[in-house]
Amino acid sequence: MNSKTYTIANIGSIEVCKHHSTKKLTIKLKPGSIPKVVIPKLMTYEMGYRFALEKENWIVKHNKKLEERIPKTIFNEENGFETRFHKISIQTHLKNSIELKRYNDSITIYYPATSNIASTAVQEKIKNSITEVLRFEAKKHLIPRTFELAQKYNFTVNKIFVKNLKSRWGSCSAQNNINLNVHLMRLPEDLSDFIILHELCHTVHKNHGSHFHSLLNKLVGNEKELNKELKKYNTQL
Repeated sequence: MNSKTYTIANIGSIEVCKHHSTKKLTIKLKPGSIPKVVIPKLMTYEMGYRFALEKENWIVKHNKKLEERIPKTIFNEENGFETRFHKISIQTHLKNSIELKRYNDSITIYYPATSNIASTAVQEKIKNSITEVLRFEAKKHLIPRTFELAQKYNFTVNKIFVKNLKSRWGSCSAQNNINLNVHLMRLPEDLSDFIILHELCHTVHKNHGSHFHSLLNKLVGNEKELNKELKKYNTQL
C-alpha cells in the first residue's frame, strides 16, 4: 500500500493508505499503532486526511478504549525488570521519596515503605524511573548505532533524537531527522536494528510504497517476519 502521514492535533500522526481493492474509506485502529485511513486507489490522500478530520472525535474515543484493553504491568518487589544493559529491582526504604541507585549493571528503585506500591502515584513514578534508564541507554546506544547503520548502507541522516513515544517505534521527518522510541532498548537487538533501518529507508522513500518495501527487504531479509515478531512487544510499559 502507498501511504502518506499527516498530523491531527488531538490524535497525533495518522497514516492515509491507498489500497487497490478498497471501495470505500475505512479507519483501522490497533493498540500501539497509529490510526490508518484506507482509501480507494483513485482517491487523493487529502480526501483521506479530511475524512480523518471529520472522524477525529470518533478516533480519539475508540483509541482510548483500545489503550484501556492493553494489560498494565504492576511493578513490585517480585517482578524484576530488564532493559538491554541493566537489571532493575524494586525495594522499600525508610525515606519518603522514590530514588534510583545504580550498581554497575544493576539498578535498584527504592520507594517509601509506608506507600502502597500498587497505587497509581507510586506506579507512575516507578515507570518514570525505568523510562529514564531506557532514555540513558538509548542515547548511549541507539544514536551511534543509527549513524553506524546509515554509514554502512549509504543513507544520509540529519539529526537523531530519542523520545518516549506513545504509539510509534520511530519516525522520520521530511528533513531526514529520525526519532527513535526509548523503548527500543527493551527489544532484542535485531528488532531495534529493524526499526532503525525502517526509518533510514524513509530518508529515501517518504511513504510505505513498493519501492520502500523493496529497499527495506533488501536490507533486513524478511520484513513480514520481523513485523510479526515485533507485535509481541508494546511501545509502553
